[in-house]
Amino acid sequence: MKIKALWTAFWSKAGAVSVRTKIMGIVMLCVLSSGVGMIWLVQGEVSTALKSQLRERGIAIGTGLAVQSQDLVLTNNQFALYSLSRETLKADQDLAYVFVLDAEGNILVHTFEGGFPLDLLGVNIPPLGAEYQVETLQTEDGLIRDVVVPLLGGQAGVVRIGMSEARVAATVGQYVRDILVWMVLILVLGLSVAYVLASILTRPLARMVEASRAVSRGDFRWRAPVWAKDEIGRLGTAFNDMSQKLKRKEEMRTHLLAKVISAQEEERKRIARELHDETSQALTALMVGLKLIEDSPGSSAVRQKASELRATAAETLAGVHDLAVALRPGALDDIGLVAALHRYVRDFSAKLNIEVDSYMRSLEGRRLLPEVETAIYRIVQEALTNVAKHAQAKNVSMILECRGLSLVTIVEDDGKGFDVDTIMNLEREEKRLGIFGMMERASLIGGTLTIESQPGMGTTVFLEVPLELMEVLDEQDKAAFGR
Repeated sequence: MKIKALWTAFWSKAGAVSVRTKIMGIVMLCVLSSGVGMIWLVQGEVSTALKSQLRERGIAIGTGLAVQSQDLVLTNNQFALYSLSRETLKADQDLAYVFVLDAEGNILVHTFEGGFPLDLLGVNIPPLGAEYQVETLQTEDGLIRDVVVPLLGGQAGVVRIGMSEARVAATVGQYVRDILVWMVLILVLGLSVAYVLASILTRPLARMVEASRAVSRGDFRWRAPVWAKDEIGRLGTAFNDMSQKLKRKEEMRTHLLAKVISAQEEERKRIARELHDETSQALTALMVGLKLIEDSPGSSAVRQKASELRATAAETLAGVHDLAVALRPGALDDIGLVAALHRYVRDFSAKLNIEVDSYMRSLEGRRLLPEVETAIYRIVQEALTNVAKHAQAKNVSMILECRGLSLVTIVEDDGKGFDVDTIMNLEREEKRLGIFGMMERASLIGGTLTIESQPGMGTTVFLEVPLELMEVLDEQDKAAFGR
């Protein structure tokens, strides 16, 4: 479990970096791993091989020197023995010293400049019958391979030479430095190449991310680049196919939704007309009849009852009128969006005793397409309905104006607010259908609906519709639409 937790923690960090960084990191890891491996190989295998060669060379030099020294030791020719030792020392750069001992251990000759170190006499003493013996000694000048070769089995004395490992260490160090230099050069070159290749590889991925975000916003004009037939190219092709299918489905859904909303509005208009023309007339006729009964001579109880029924009919007539206006305000069809919103805001403020500050301009004398005006009116209506049901607000402001190339509608209240993310992250079945309906209506007219709210901070509904997506009608067009 700990390993899994560590892996999860590691990947949470490593997985957050970009693909370019990952590729460059892999290249860096490969180069550094190769460099460390080569350094380990040099310091291990190469160093061991060089030291082994040094040892074998020391044995060969010592054995050869012993053969040449036997007669000189037996004849006590110290001058020739000294000359031979100096020549041998000069012939090999790795030789640190040469000295010869007689059978009693006395020093016959040596090559030390500052005097013979007596400590050497007590180390590396070969056993009887040994042809040679090698020991590694730690000295002030570094490691020395001390080689001792007996003369005539040790009966005439011994020859000892010291092979310094300084050049071996220097050679290994030079190899390591060369490897480090090359590793840095290769690393710089590898990272440069990796950066270029990663940029080439990640460019289509970055474009695909942009295309994904555009598709998520409902903009299906974006296409992922298909620059090769590799995995990234196949991914781009699959993405474009998916985008096309989503576009067709979204167009079908939008078309069907527009049909549904259009049919809904038509049905509302029909019901409102029937309520206004038939039900209202019937109630009016009923009120007239009750008035006649109330004014006719008869019992006071009958007149009192007629008066009560007449009052009930008047209330019902007012309710039917309000219902007809709510279903389809006549002002929206007759005199336009601004006037209809003015009337609705005034009635809303009067009924609920909530102060509404409305500011509408830039559309005086101009009419929009019927579906645009209906959508904006319904969004404002739903926003104010939500204020009445949920906000517990005391003040509300409503703005409708042209800003640049867009028509902006804002409904803002000082109510209790809510957590927008919590509401929007709910499943569609659990969402407030009013919010979902406002967003659907906004998308149908090419607009963008934004809701900003926090608990205790009020709520702002912001609708922006590009004017280029709307058709503004002049006076002649109004007549063509029957307005």
